[in-house]
Amino acid sequence: MTVWSSPFPCRVPSGWNKPDPFPGPDQAVLLFDSPDWVLQCWGETKSCDGAEFERLEQGYRQLLERHVQGTQVVQPQWSEAGQPPAIDGILALLLVLALQSNPNALDSYLQLDPTYLQRLWRAQAHPRHLLLQWLQRNTRAFTPSEQPVEQQLRMALAELDQRQAEQQRVETLLEQHMDQQRRTRLLLSSLIQSPSNN
Repeated sequence: MTVWSSPFPCRVPSGWNKPDPFPGPDQAVLLFDSPDWVLQCWGETKSCDGAEFERLEQGYRQLLERHVQGTQVVQPQWSEAGQPPAIDGILALLLVLALQSNPNALDSYLQLDPTYLQRLWRAQAHPRHLLLQWLQRNTRAFTPSEQPVEQQLRMALAELDQRQAEQQRVETLLEQHMDQQRRTRLLLSSLIQSPSNN
């Protein structure tokens, strides 16, 4: 069985056993995954604390040091697959913006994976496609615990529709009433003027 370790959450290659605590013993394989995937994993497990880039740089620096020492094999998680996995377009855009404001944030990682910036740039889609992707991702069905909330929203919308219909009826009646008053005034005015013309 392959002895391996990683300073980050990592997708385990098929057939590998559980990881040893980082940095693991000599001759262990040290796996790493791309920053976008690590950030996504931290986000899903609510492990974000505002110092994500510092944590990334520290972990990748440790991997780079061990790679230079040569006592352990440092390799990307996707080395068996032959090519890195696709990068989420929205996350790619956010990472590019973050790197524009802090160009040195991923220096150690880029020495381990020199083509990463190119993949980030390619992963960015047209802004409209990214917006659609974000909207689709955040559209979901209510969970059972939220069903009462959904029912309240439906009832509120139904009540709003009913009130709008009532308001429309009132406005229609008011218009009819005003029209009737206008015609009555015209009739009275014509009746008043009629005797004087005789």
